[in-house]
Amino acid sequence: MVRKLKRAVPITLSLGGIAVLAAACGGGSTAASKSTAPTKSFAGQSLTVLDGAPTGADSNQMQQYYNDIAALFHKKTGATLHWDYYASPANEVTTVETSTVSGSGPDVISYGTSFVGTLWATGDFAPLSQKDWKILGNTSSFIKADLFDSGVSPSKYIGVPNETNPFTLVYNTADFKKAGISSPPKTWTQLVNDAQQIQRKVPGVSGLGIDPSDPYDPWKNVYFLNLQMGGKNWVSPNGKEIHLDTATMRQSVKFYFSLYSHFHIVPKQALGWNGADMGSAFDSNKVAMVIIGGYGYKAAAIGTPAQGHVGFALLPTIPYGRSSLPKGAQPIETETTGNYWAIPKYASKKEQLALAFEKITLSRAIQLDQFKLLGWIPVNNAGVKAVESYSKSAVPFVKAESSALPTSIAPVWSYVETGMETALGNIASHIATSGSWSSAYADQQLSTAQATAAAHS
Repeated sequence: MVRKLKRAVPITLSLGGIAVLAAACGGGSTAASKSTAPTKSFAGQSLTVLDGAPTGADSNQMQQYYNDIAALFHKKTGATLHWDYYASPANEVTTVETSTVSGSGPDVISYGTSFVGTLWATGDFAPLSQKDWKILGNTSSFIKADLFDSGVSPSKYIGVPNETNPFTLVYNTADFKKAGISSPPKTWTQLVNDAQQIQRKVPGVSGLGIDPSDPYDPWKNVYFLNLQMGGKNWVSPNGKEIHLDTATMRQSVKFYFSLYSHFHIVPKQALGWNGADMGSAFDSNKVAMVIIGGYGYKAAAIGTPAQGHVGFALLPTIPYGRSSLPKGAQPIETETTGNYWAIPKYASKKEQLALAFEKITLSRAIQLDQFKLLGWIPVNNAGVKAVESYSKSAVPFVKAESSALPTSIAPVWSYVETGMETALGNIASHIATSGSWSSAYADQQLSTAQATAAAHS
């Protein structure tokens, strides 16, 4: 429901062998004072920005979003904006790597959450000054959680948040009503019970959809579950210790797949689903809930059986079988996730024009525009006010983002995330092929992910 190809993208920069991850995900919002408003002082100049190509079900909306920014950019600055699109993660990797090594390329690039540490380690991105931040509305105007991935510390912020995609529970309100359920679940026990109740009362509808074969989503489900169960963060604060094969992790993975193998609230086809498949199943009312959903589900439902029946709620945080969090657990509902603009050092001569571009993407007009077109959530106070005034459905997303927890900015995170995606995809395939859950196989996959990541810590 968001630009999948702009999430977690592994990238290897040939600069001292530094492994870098770059990723991206969409727009933002910041109020600007009249004294710092862009002017037409850049007439005749041009700026090139690297971002994801308009593809998929929302390609027309994405293209409109890009067009709107370009038009406002030209109106405010007199300069011309050129979008440099990448069509795949591999294409983005090549573009960023080539540009930073050669010292020429896009004047502004996008990157996703968790990877600012690796970008900082390349030495190719300079921190923004207080003067720069003043142009952008000052850091105090942003949602605090969104600034975590702006840099490795407040004095080393290299990225400007421009949109966020917090996750919520998405549910079909009509199915809930038919099943006699008055409100969305607040615990995992309630979620399982509600899903089973729906299957009893609404024939042909499975209680829940998951997407363990998606290249970006599954780790998030297990990451949330692990912390809710009191498990350790996957990467220690110093980036040296990896915790992917702990007892709590094994329990978390088992519960995730038990939604299919034990509770039977997930259809078998879901073992092979990616995010688009899961969204399609929800739209066609084949599943009543999904646990990794964005606001884009509302727009995607137009013209489908789910139209007018899309509800959003904060994700459950209380583990199955419990009435409260275990000691040391964290009530995580979403991790920080979104997109940031960064200006490479080689583009320093165009820094002021690049800042003018970033300011425009953070404007109230563009923030509301991107929300209407694509469902992306703003990153600053002015944008939040505009979006919440436009649609009350945005409130759960803003609330989730305001209390979002970060993952890790350590370079090893790239291997942690990709390792977990591989492990979960393999486990899903094994269950689909064998017909049953295997703790031994799951433990083997987690051990492999642990060893691979640990080798790079």
